[in-house]
Amino acid sequence: MLKAAGFGVLAVVVAGVAGVATTRGESSVAAVQVVRTSISPTPVVTPRKPTASPSSTIDLSLEGLAGSNKLYVAGKVPAVRCVLPGKPPQTKAELLAYARVMVACMDKAWAPLVGQQATFYPIKTVQAYDLKKPAASPECDKPLKNMDAFYRKGMICFEWPEFSNPDEPVWNLVDFQQLIAHEYGHHVQQSTGILTTYDANWWKKSKAVQLENERRLELQASCLGAAFLGANRSSFKLSGERLRIWKFIVRHVGDENNTLKIRDHGSYKSHAYWTTQAFTSTAPASCNTFKAAPKRVS
Repeated sequence: MLKAAGFGVLAVVVAGVAGVATTRGESSVAAVQVVRTSISPTPVVTPRKPTASPSSTIDLSLEGLAGSNKLYVAGKVPAVRCVLPGKPPQTKAELLAYARVMVACMDKAWAPLVGQQATFYPIKTVQAYDLKKPAASPECDKPLKNMDAFYRKGMICFEWPEFSNPDEPVWNLVDFQQLIAHEYGHHVQQSTGILTTYDANWWKKSKAVQLENERRLELQASCLGAAFLGANRSSFKLSGERLRIWKFIVRHVGDENNTLKIRDHGSYKSHAYWTTQAFTSTAPASCNTFKAAPKRVS
């Protein structure tokens, strides 16, 4: 997840390596039609009128596969019993404890939806690291300096000092909730095959298309995270002032904050569009970024 202006917010997916770009690949199978003839005793050949055959074209592109995933028709994310620590976390230990409880809640919420098409596996581990002392967290190998967190095949790693400011405990907590929900969104993509499709297609197009498709992936992760938070807003106390903070954060997450000037996560406007609609709907049906017009993933 990318660092945002003034606070840490967006996360980068790491599918094998950090910052993977993607693209769409296309393949089709030609339809073959055989026209038979009938032969009369006198050698008169009467051609039979061709009939339309069903299309056998298979769309193997990222748009075709990821855009038609069964996740979008799985229903709404349910509210689950989630007993979170009452005190806003600030230390490494407190942030880890909070993140692990939150991830366990997301495991419970997403399991029935993912389970409609695949075996659901919970997150294996959640780890915290400090960019000033990366060797202290070898599990989170080689974290990027412009990221607050990343997902790597069943593991979530986050930079804990970003959320330890004692002057803004509530703001940091809402920011942290948004970040962990985004990273878990990548786990949902992994569990449903979307991330595998992304990996298989990332190299097949131009750099511009690769970046566009990476934005589709990252915006979808935030969208899925927002669907969970919207369904469980009561547990996460996302109402009143906290909800206003959340709305401000999701409207100021985007590539405008990327210190490397890479357009791989989406603009403020695009991020706000996907997260706010999913928070309201609480359904992954609101998160099909792979079928969206390019302007929606700018």
